[in-house]
Amino acid sequence: MSEIGHTIGEPEELAALYAAGAMTGEHMSEFENHVRAGCERCRSELRRLDLAMEELYRAIEPVPPPAAVREALLARVATKPGESGNPQVWRDWPSDTADGGMLIRRAAEAAWEPVGIEGIAIRRLFVDRQRDQMTMLVRMAPGTAYPRHVHHGPEECLVLEGDLRVGDTVLRAGDYQRAAPDSQHGVQSTEGGCLLMIVSSLSDELI
Repeated sequence: MSEIGHTIGEPEELAALYAAGAMTGEHMSEFENHVRAGCERCRSELRRLDLAMEELYRAIEPVPPPAAVREALLARVATKPGESGNPQVWRDWPSDTADGGMLIRRAAEAAWEPVGIEGIAIRRLFVDRQRDQMTMLVRMAPGTAYPRHVHHGPEECLVLEGDLRVGDTVLRAGDYQRAAPDSQHGVQSTEGGCLLMIVSSLSDELI
C-alpha cells in the first residue's frame, strides 16, 4: 500500500487518544480509515505506543476479583441478555457497595441494559444480595409487555412516565403500586411506553 500524506490532526495526539480508547465512535472510524489508507506517520506512532502500552501492562500486578464479581462476570459472558429467553438479567448482579455510606449514580453516566424482551431495558441503581433486594429503572417501549410472575419479596413500583396496565388497572405518572411477598403479578403492559422505578426481590419467579 502506498503512503499517503497526513491530513488530520497531530499524529502523536491522535495515536495517544486511540491507544487509550478515548476516541468517540465517529473520530475513531475516521482515524482507522486514515491509517488503513496508508499514513505512515500515524502507523509509526501507533507502533511506538503499542510497545509502551505492552510494557505498562507487564508492570501491572494482577489482582483477582472478589468471588461474587467473578461469578457474575462469567455468567454474563456465558449468556448474553436475551439469548436464553430469561429477561431476569438482574439475578446475577453482585451487591453494590457505598463508600462512606453514600452511593450516587449520575444520570449522565446511565447504562441501560437490554433484557430478553424486545423493547424493554433496565438501569441498575442499587443491589443488596444479603437482603435479596434491588432498585432499578425500567423503560418499556410502546406496545411491550412483561410476563406474569410471583414475588419472592415485596415489590414497589412508581410510574415516572407514561402508562402501565396491570390487568384492568391502568397506572400513570405519579401512581404507585406495592405487591406483597408471594403475590402474583399478571402481565404488565404499556400502550404508549413508560418509565418505572422498581424496588423488588432478586428472586421473583416467572410463571
